[in-house]
Amino acid sequence: MHSQPDTPPVCAPCATMAGHPETRPARASGPSTAAPAPGWRDAVLLNGMAVFLFLWIAARAAIQSITIDEADTYLAYVARPSPSHWEASANNHVLNSLLMRLSTAVFGISAFSARIPALLGAALYIGAALVLARLIAADRTLRWFLLVALTANPFVMDHLVAARGYSLALAFLLLAIAAAASYVWQRPDSAAHSLYRRCAVCSIACGLSFSANFSFAFADAATLLLLSFWLAAQAGGSGYRKLAIQAKVLLASIVPGVLVALFFTGSILLTWQRSALVWGARSMKECLHSVTQATLFQPNPYLLNPLLLRALVACQPFLFPALGFACAFRLVTLAAGARQLRARRARFPLALCGIGGGAAILAMACHYLLFRTQHILLPFDRTAVFLAPLGALFAGALAAIPQESASGALSRRLSRAALIVFGIYFLCCLRLTYFRTWDFDAGMKNAYASLAFYSRNYGVTDVSANWRYVAALNFYRAAAPSPLAEIPGGPTTVGEYPPGKDAYVLYRPSDQGFIERRHLKVVYYDFETGVAVAVPPTLDTTSYHGYVH
Repeated sequence: MHSQPDTPPVCAPCATMAGHPETRPARASGPSTAAPAPGWRDAVLLNGMAVFLFLWIAARAAIQSITIDEADTYLAYVARPSPSHWEASANNHVLNSLLMRLSTAVFGISAFSARIPALLGAALYIGAALVLARLIAADRTLRWFLLVALTANPFVMDHLVAARGYSLALAFLLLAIAAAASYVWQRPDSAAHSLYRRCAVCSIACGLSFSANFSFAFADAATLLLLSFWLAAQAGGSGYRKLAIQAKVLLASIVPGVLVALFFTGSILLTWQRSALVWGARSMKECLHSVTQATLFQPNPYLLNPLLLRALVACQPFLFPALGFACAFRLVTLAAGARQLRARRARFPLALCGIGGGAAILAMACHYLLFRTQHILLPFDRTAVFLAPLGALFAGALAAIPQESASGALSRRLSRAALIVFGIYFLCCLRLTYFRTWDFDAGMKNAYASLAFYSRNYGVTDVSANWRYVAALNFYRAAAPSPLAEIPGGPTTVGEYPPGKDAYVLYRPSDQGFIERRHLKVVYYDFETGVAVAVPPTLDTTSYHGYVH
């Protein structure tokens, strides 16, 4: 098998205009090179997928009903006239709350305007994923599916839409990695100040990620630590001069991010109560299971015919074991052919593979240490969402490392095939109308429309609602004022609601007994989510037949 050159051939004038590595002075650290820039057809496919995914996310932000956690964030930390976004609370994702206050003040209150900060995060995240996919993978298919694996994962995409801090936290985490990777790949001049600036950019990005969501603390710190070591290795010079540059690199990687984090969260951290940390897993198995379950959640039955849907669901139990086997086999062959990894074209994806996998392992090790010593619960479900992009980066970069031995080529094809299968699976999971975590709130927009109709036409003002719906209904009440009074917190006992209300918003699967005991008339029912609007039998509804979804 003939070996490929480290860099693609290119004419001298084109190399000069593009800043090609061959025209740059060599550096002592031997900077890595990665995949050549894609041709225009490949670029159209890659950029087209990035644009499509962002438009899909924007469509979801416009279509989906507001959910309980999004509404709670708005009502508690955005809507109040006081600067409530500085309050210490696990549900207050500071940077998101600040930007949500701005977006709803400028564009008015709506589900879409509340999600504008999340859309900003989605745009940054997809842009960073696009940069990484271009830099890591020489193979056009692998490049395309790496972008899909990073962005179309249903676990990740849900949190790129929701009006919480997860989108911004994910975006700035991946942006830090992309900023470091593009610096190393471009082989910039050896001037130390450009290296310090890039370190500061990575540091600020990680500081903003932490400010957007505190559950990313260890992931941000671990990622920044590994990135700072990687960038420090790019320092030129020798002896004491090189050591001095590396020390300054570490300072530039720490100080800006710490200052940013303190600016946004310093007062909150000083007043933080440990009792706020009530959401989490009690074992590493539970933590990892929550991530795998969310990643493989529900292919879309509207996209696939029943036969394909059953086949895809039947494959679910084998996807992660197959990926694990492919990655393990790949690591074994890489270890066996370690000499080949000294080539420049292998070092770049290998470094990113180490950063993705290393950051995930370091972050979880810190969480586990805190769990064992301080009994603080491990990340669970959405608070472990950082594992998804770090894992995709690890698997994608691992598949991109060139290796010319027969076993190495086989392991590369297997890991590439595993990533492609996951990409196809993720595309089959695209959905527009609901979040996995808050699927019970998917009908809130129509449920509130029903209440508003009865408020305008029948004088309904006093409403009691199930706990699942209270915050979302109050959000829509704030967005479109009506005679409806503010809806108080729902009852803590199933099927027990205060009597004498003008209307009830119920979770029908558990509240059917209450409907029957009170002889209520159901005027709106969403059979997919279980939400029902019911009114007393004394209310004349003959002129209105209600919504049926």
